[in-house]
Amino acid sequence: MKEKLEEPSNGVPTGEQLEQLNRFARRPLKAEEVYVFPLVLCDNAIDRDMERFPAASLCKLAGLFEGKTGIFDHDPQGRNQTARVFDTQVVEDLDRQEVEGEPYTQLKAWAYMVRTPENEGLILEIDGGIKKEVSVGCSVKRICCSICGQDLRAGRCEHQLGRVYQVEGQERTCHRLLLEPTDAYEWSFVAVPAQRHAGVTKGYGERALPELQKALESGALFSAKAGRDYALRLDVLEEQAKLGREYEEQLRKDFVRAAQLAQPELDRGLLTAVCKRLTAQELKDWTHAYLRLANRQLPLQTQLSPMAREERENIAPYKF
Repeated sequence: MKEKLEEPSNGVPTGEQLEQLNRFARRPLKAEEVYVFPLVLCDNAIDRDMERFPAASLCKLAGLFEGKTGIFDHDPQGRNQTARVFDTQVVEDLDRQEVEGEPYTQLKAWAYMVRTPENEGLILEIDGGIKKEVSVGCSVKRICCSICGQDLRAGRCEHQLGRVYQVEGQERTCHRLLLEPTDAYEWSFVAVPAQRHAGVTKGYGERALPELQKALESGALFSAKAGRDYALRLDVLEEQAKLGREYEEQLRKDFVRAAQLAQPELDRGLLTAVCKRLTAQELKDWTHAYLRLANRQLPLQTQLSPMAREERENIAPYKF
């Protein structure tokens, strides 16, 4: 494992970082021409797809991801290229709970992009925590069951994803092990990553946002007028992001309640895990479908007059 990666100041690369990233440039770039930022590409925790990179896989991926490009939403078009990884590091956190017998481990990286007028908005969104979550695109030689070790590409086994089994006297959650990485394609900015902790990390402490706003307003990063404009835009984006997160959380709660109302036998934990992989529109569609099912099973009763079944189905007594 490498020594700890150096921390830059406000996105400006250190001398060592500038030397590293210039390996991928056609001409030597100057420090003021580039913006660098840290990110977590992936870790060894079980993700939302019930898959996991063991620490050995992360070590292999560390070498494969050096020099790989960053895009948006895994859309492999040249116009989506925005940044490039120039350094990686596998880091163990011995203070965190072990993951399936391993210390919690992350694959961290540093990426750079060229400072251009077109990139100013993206840089602001990264520093402001708006563009944060990332997901990786890679290939592995084997995908195995964590309980019995069966290579799932060669054949299925009897174990069910997400179910807890007793293995050598310990409880283990069944998931897929992603083994022997063979290639890394890209990493992407996404809205909801499969890995919960993957994303851009803060390079200069918890005060990053206030310091960024102060720097913008003072003209330290851009012109005074442009800085004020970006500071106002940052405030708006942060408020919109907060409202969006609250709205998405309410949609998830509505989905789980509607699903359990229509089908009480469904496991709440499983529903909660499933809803995290759904888009906002999918959550709304599924919630509506479950509510209609619940209304058919427990139709609204009235003391006034009989009501046709078709009319009852259009009434939603179960709404939240």
